[in-house]
Amino acid sequence: LACGIFSVIGCSAITVAVQPGSEAIRRSFPEQTQTGLLSEPEEKPQEATEQIRVVVMPIDVKGEQWGGQFSDAIALHLMNTRRFDVLERSYLERVLREQSLQQSGLIDPETAAKIGRILGARFLITGEAIPLRYQDSAGSYHENLVDTCTIKIIDVETASHFAIIRKEPGIAWTWSYRFMWGIPLSMIWSREDILIDSSEYDEIASQVVTKFINTLKYGAPGL
Repeated sequence: LACGIFSVIGCSAITVAVQPGSEAIRRSFPEQTQTGLLSEPEEKPQEATEQIRVVVMPIDVKGEQWGGQFSDAIALHLMNTRRFDVLERSYLERVLREQSLQQSGLIDPETAAKIGRILGARFLITGEAIPLRYQDSAGSYHENLVDTCTIKIIDVETASHFAIIRKEPGIAWTWSYRFMWGIPLSMIWSREDILIDSSEYDEIASQVVTKFINTLKYGAPGL
């Protein structure tokens, strides 16, 4: 029954394309052990490792002014892993102004690499999004939702795309959302509830960071 439910739900709406030949960076990711079916994995103790410096550019959200908050959410989720050194946005914006460089939206790899080298970063994250303006079945309006987005992770050393992460229209399915819909919790969480919750920019930011980390660890996208 569960398999049938999941087949109806479909795959995650967030996908990752990896640059051929990209190497996984394992040095900043300790080995993990799973403690239970639904529990968070525990990391084995090890000596502190060097953090990876990342620059997160303001996301260009078409027709909206919250692209900076979207990029801040990505930066926060990166910092919460304690594996990344994320540059402060105010300092980033000052450097970009001084260098007369583009401050938001999709930036070509060569320009991104130039910015990254100036700031001493290994990766630069840039992107654009189309907002979702949603009125639910009760008539309430929901803002700051993401309909589609394309997030590009640029490898500064090679001046090329390390990975491209894209959200398509609809629910950004994760296993937790699948369980919420596929077991009796669906009596509490409707498909509309999941659409709204999974489209919030903070949730999208969390999923983007998860995809990025999985790509760094394994060289391929993970769920």
